[in-house]
Amino acid sequence: MGMIETLESRNAKVQANVPEPVVACGQLQPAGTWGSFGMGRLSPAAGLLKQRSANKNAGQLSTRGAMFKNNRQTMFALTTDKLYAFETKIGYGGIKILGQLVEWNRADLTVQTIPGKLATKVVIDHADGGHYELEATTVASKGYNDPLLAELSAWPS
Repeated sequence: MGMIETLESRNAKVQANVPEPVVACGQLQPAGTWGSFGMGRLSPAAGLLKQRSANKNAGQLSTRGAMFKNNRQTMFALTTDKLYAFETKIGYGGIKILGQLVEWNRADLTVQTIPGKLATKVVIDHADGGHYELEATTVASKGYNDPLLAELSAWPS
């Protein structure tokens, strides 16, 4: 398999890391990643600072806390009862799951989705007080995130 990965092959890799049937999965990055990318074209230092802020707002759902570390996307998997988040790396052969970041009960979460031009912002609040801001790329994404966004949008906010 080359750089292009099908939705089915990606879902199979995710399912192999989740002990129960996956309802939906998709990739999210820290909210503001698209904005920091654009800002970085005008001022690289400003882009780095904006990305650092975005990583901080994503909390433990983004392992990119270092200022100069590349941003990797986080893979989310939803089951009927849980939300799993995995650190991933994308390269030759498609997505590679590096490790599990969280396993949360869905009952402990409140999720809000806010559609935008390039991405849909996903705000997750955990019952323990955790607040996480991420985004799912929707422009030119071939619908890979549509099942995840549909499932998240159906949650009470």
